[in-house]
Amino acid sequence: MSHNTAAPLEYSELNQTASCQISASADVLSNIYNKEVTLTCFSKKSSWATSHAAQLFAKQNLGTVIQYQGEINKDLFEEILFKLEGSTHSSLLAQHIELMLEMFEVLFEPKEIGLRLIACDTSLSPHFHQPQNLVRMASTLGGLGERWIAPDEVKFLPLAPNQLKPEIKAPLPHHISQLQDGDIALMKGAQWVDHEKSAITCASPTFSKNESKLCIYIDFIE
Repeated sequence: MSHNTAAPLEYSELNQTASCQISASADVLSNIYNKEVTLTCFSKKSSWATSHAAQLFAKQNLGTVIQYQGEINKDLFEEILFKLEGSTHSSLLAQHIELMLEMFEVLFEPKEIGLRLIACDTSLSPHFHQPQNLVRMASTLGGLGERWIAPDEVKFLPLAPNQLKPEIKAPLPHHISQLQDGDIALMKGAQWVDHEKSAITCASPTFSKNESKLCIYIDFIE
């Protein structure tokens, strides 16, 4: 695959580093427990029907669709179905979110999670940053998803007066990688032990004019 220096890369040798691991097998997600790994990605391309359903739903329901904190249980699955009810191919969207929750539960056995289902037409966090959490599962339906930079490519700006923490320098376009439509990724945050300074550096998806997507985030709380 050739590199496009004018836009974020699709998966290539740049992405396939010791710290960022991508595979068409869901087993790759468990590699997040490896010390040197900051991102794992289950490469799961959306079907046309799923992608189109997400675009249509997002366009008609802009904003936060679900913001939930608690256990992964039957009530949560029922709420997801209720929120998506009546939309085109709602079962496809629900199946994708339920798969994410099931995998997250198997991998981390959480007592409490945070789930956000957001219909977006603009970037939520456009600037590159290191999340101040333990670990997050992310997926976007209807278009390209989260962007990230390989750890070796992260550069910081000089500290300004009275500034306690340096800002991340805007990366060159050819250093940016991006999740594909339907991919499911795990990203270590700064609260992961021994990753205080080497958490994933990421930013929200970008949007073209009149583009809407469904962004799904699951955070480990306890």
